[in-house]
Amino acid sequence: MIVVATNDAGVEAMTARLAEHSTQLVSPGGTRRLLLVSVADPWTEERLVAALRDDGIVAVVRPDGGPRFDAWQAHTEPLMFGERLSVCFAWSEHPRAALSGLVELGTGGFGNGQHPATRLLIDQLLDRVRGGERVLDVGCGSGVLGLCALRLGAADMVGVDLKPEAVEATIRNAALNDMTERVAATIDPPNTLAGPFDILLANVGRQAVVDLAPDLVRLVAGRGWLAVSGISPQQCELVAGFLQPLVEIDRRTSGEWATIVLARTN
Repeated sequence: MIVVATNDAGVEAMTARLAEHSTQLVSPGGTRRLLLVSVADPWTEERLVAALRDDGIVAVVRPDGGPRFDAWQAHTEPLMFGERLSVCFAWSEHPRAALSGLVELGTGGFGNGQHPATRLLIDQLLDRVRGGERVLDVGCGSGVLGLCALRLGAADMVGVDLKPEAVEATIRNAALNDMTERVAATIDPPNTLAGPFDILLANVGRQAVVDLAPDLVRLVAGRGWLAVSGISPQQCELVAGFLQPLVEIDRRTSGEWATIVLARTN
């Protein structure tokens, strides 16, 4: 079985494109429409999914039933963060009517909000985004953190990542959420950016933060803040030391993961 994510405007054309296969339309909520496509064999599935993705269409292979399908359903269940924000794969068949502040993710990239280090940063966004901020997402992966910031009211975001596939995924996800004009993504390192940024998000681990520390500090606006994640509770003091003269103003932990928030003192 293949799941193809489209919308009201694209259903007719997508159905026509897939006319040689049996399709079933599913409407999980909002404007999202899913086509469940029955395909004869795994080889045809793989070729069709590859062709659709080459054309920028969100398409995935899913199990037809049994324990693997149950695991699939659990994995694609939307994530809710408080009452203002939710994250969901575009191909999820779960209902979405009750989801607020929805951010949808397509294929590719890394990060969907499930990892504790990512959740800690999203919690900070929920508490700290006031509206109108300029955001820098360092190690953007799928762009999920920056897109969440935009959904909460930030004005625009720049995503940077070493991996071209992460940059491509961020751009695709921006389009999926009708945020293309508010998002830029690049493989250029932070030392090439002019700044400043009101919000900096760095979910990149201890060593990367240490390596990038001078530019992370430089890019924080006068009244802005930097949130670092992907570190352990034991590493917080060390990492904060490399980010001086920024001062730690908040720290949160979840099991073996920690996030610290730093800002200027004047």
